[in-house]
Amino acid sequence: MKRTIYGLFLGLGLLLAGCSRSDPQGAAHPSEPPEPEQPPAAPAGLWLAGDMHVHDDHSSDGSLLRQLGDDKGPGNVSVSDQIAQAVRMGLEFLPLTDHRTYDQHYDPGWESADLLLVPGEEANGSPHSTVHGATDTIVQGAQPEGQPDFVPLQWSIWDAHSQGAVWVIAHPDDGVFDDGQPNARASAQGVDSIEAWNRASSPDTEIDYGENRWNAGFRFGVNGGSDNHFRELWLLAGPGQPITSVFAADRSERALLQALWGGRTRITESALAPELTLEADLQDDGIFEAIAGDEVFAPAGRKGKLRIGIRNALGTQVLLYRSPGRSAGPLQTFRPGLFDEQHTVEIEVGAEPAWYRLEARGAGIPAGINLAELLPGGLLPFLAEIPDTLRAATSPIFVSTAPVEAQPEIALPADAGGDDGALLALGAPGQFGGFPDLALSEGATHLVAELHEPAATRVVYRRRSGSRWSEPVSLAPDSASARFPRVAARGKDVWVAWQDEIAGQQPRRPAIRLRHSSDGGTTWQAAQTLRAVEGRAERPDLALDPQGRPLVAWQEIRAQQPFDIWAQWVGVDAEPRNLTREGKTVRAALLVDSRSARYPASVRPRVAVRGDGLMAVSWQDNRTDEDPLWTGETGRGEGTDPDNWQIQVATRPAGGDWGTALSVGADDRADRHPALAFDGAGRLVLAWDSKELRSSGVNTEVLAAISDADLKTFGAPAPIAAGPAMSQYPELGAAADGSLRAVWYDSRSADWRWRVMTARWVSGAWQDAKLLNSRGVNTWPATDGGAIVFASTRHAQRMQRDRTQQVFLLQSP
Repeated sequence: MKRTIYGLFLGLGLLLAGCSRSDPQGAAHPSEPPEPEQPPAAPAGLWLAGDMHVHDDHSSDGSLLRQLGDDKGPGNVSVSDQIAQAVRMGLEFLPLTDHRTYDQHYDPGWESADLLLVPGEEANGSPHSTVHGATDTIVQGAQPEGQPDFVPLQWSIWDAHSQGAVWVIAHPDDGVFDDGQPNARASAQGVDSIEAWNRASSPDTEIDYGENRWNAGFRFGVNGGSDNHFRELWLLAGPGQPITSVFAADRSERALLQALWGGRTRITESALAPELTLEADLQDDGIFEAIAGDEVFAPAGRKGKLRIGIRNALGTQVLLYRSPGRSAGPLQTFRPGLFDEQHTVEIEVGAEPAWYRLEARGAGIPAGINLAELLPGGLLPFLAEIPDTLRAATSPIFVSTAPVEAQPEIALPADAGGDDGALLALGAPGQFGGFPDLALSEGATHLVAELHEPAATRVVYRRRSGSRWSEPVSLAPDSASARFPRVAARGKDVWVAWQDEIAGQQPRRPAIRLRHSSDGGTTWQAAQTLRAVEGRAERPDLALDPQGRPLVAWQEIRAQQPFDIWAQWVGVDAEPRNLTREGKTVRAALLVDSRSARYPASVRPRVAVRGDGLMAVSWQDNRTDEDPLWTGETGRGEGTDPDNWQIQVATRPAGGDWGTALSVGADDRADRHPALAFDGAGRLVLAWDSKELRSSGVNTEVLAAISDADLKTFGAPAPIAAGPAMSQYPELGAAADGSLRAVWYDSRSADWRWRVMTARWVSGAWQDAKLLNSRGVNTWPATDGGAIVFASTRHAQRMQRDRTQQVFLLQSP
């Protein structure tokens, strides 16, 4: 019987849950018998052309006048400018990788029907990393005393992976490679790709770094980026110079990220430059089942073939390298005589791991262009590179008898976690599961999470009643882009909200969708679209009133408008209400300064409803910042410090209207990612993560503030669990004894791994703070009724190229 990949994932997940020692009840989880193994097929997909590293004026140094004037000048490279230039260059996808910020995605100019926009950031301090597909900025924390100086780097890799994102070392000639040798930071594991061709630095050194790491067992692909900051350099080093082409299953964000993670990439100087492909057949069946980036496992002594495709490369040399790489010279050299030609090369699997890659060299514009080289003093070295410069390259194909583990100079600590008794709820080996939520009602646990397939994201529901699990239910089977589910339950009423791009992702048009079950999750009514606009409606949250009707809040942006928080009491309100526009100053940019635009953002809502029907919505808001969404203020100098985000909250009494929002937080801190709940006395409790206004090298901590009885004021914010650690993304929910529980993920474990931490609000104080010493990297906790759900990598088999992250339920923390 033919089954979809999704069905196979769910079947494997159920089988593992049924056999796992983590389920002491031994509950049966039926699954179909596995199908016979099929012979490998040639990869199916399409090549998508993009640029992996592009800046705009949301970077403090995002344009020429600013860099020449100590980041004090006006800007002339807007989000829209870079997107339009990418379209003119024929690109098909684009991330905007601004320095240590996510604010570019809150700009109304982040919009295109002509190419696929992918979330991006250039994160961290040293080395820089480009992160693709994350849900917010990746914060580089403070260096722990006495530890190797790549610990915060490792945190950021695991943080990005917990979000399903791709983590790339940017221009590795600056930060991890000193005088031809890897430094301590090169020992970080789980790197998904390296920027082997940065137009603004030294691609040959970057390739040397890649070969060094591949020879040490690291397995990642390559990519290239213009690293463009200046429209004045568009002709020589603008978006699409070089081009990274990605072999993706389809034209979607998830397919693109999956291919990047697998290293299925090639780089070419421009749309008119040479184009290379590398494939392998190690089954001797004429089917080339592997392409550049893939790992191939076969017995030692097996013979196979490489197929080399060369296009538009007249006048160049195409070099095939085998490990150890350029130090040993090319394995074979080709001098193309046709516009489009193919070659095959016989290979044999050895006892030791090997890799093969291609590059093309010939006359052309130098692969690396430093602005100083274009001045008279640097022109001669620049001209000397023209006859023999890098024109194109591929990721390696890795060949070995079994999966290879990296051999870093400094090893990671062994996982020190123990058996926490958590139950596997969702996800299969090799599959990403994340962003879970849960709600308890009438003895049943209602759980939702996001599961990834190679070219899709699914929102999946599951219920546990007593010791019995229901079958997983995909709540949006008609969509391949359902994300960020939230669940609420009261009595038999269960509601789930999520964002969905059911119509595609060009342009990005996420809508808010809902499904309702009136029988405790046994059956589900048809999905309904609550909000769809000519813009983006995202990141919903919901809670139920005493009658089981949902209050839903989300963030929304449209053309020439800022992100605002909207809320609708479903079944009562005829239309949603904008809770945040009042009091905002909004203006378009002046022609002389792209950074003069003002679009203060209100994002990441959270919702709670009290037993008497009083409603509350909280969010993060940067309207009090001197220039919201811009790092490095015009006229005041350099820096990528974050905005002065504040936490705001608005309430609505039963039968009344929304009141004026209150602000909680401090002007000298970035306060983000709020959570809220009512305690047993009916007071409103807010929790959020907070950090100093510094771009990197500083920890976030989880703070909380409690309202007075009338919900008119809040007490001073205070840490829930102080300590020298990164603490982020808190959630609040009821504990088993009726008190309030906070959960978040935290870096203070001695083995460096993110772990869930929890504390209870009891008798006016936070008590019983403890780190849950569970195996794996554990993130994205949520809690209700004493139970905690979280994402964990505990069943991953490798530190690299294994994206296994599953959802677990801990019923008695």
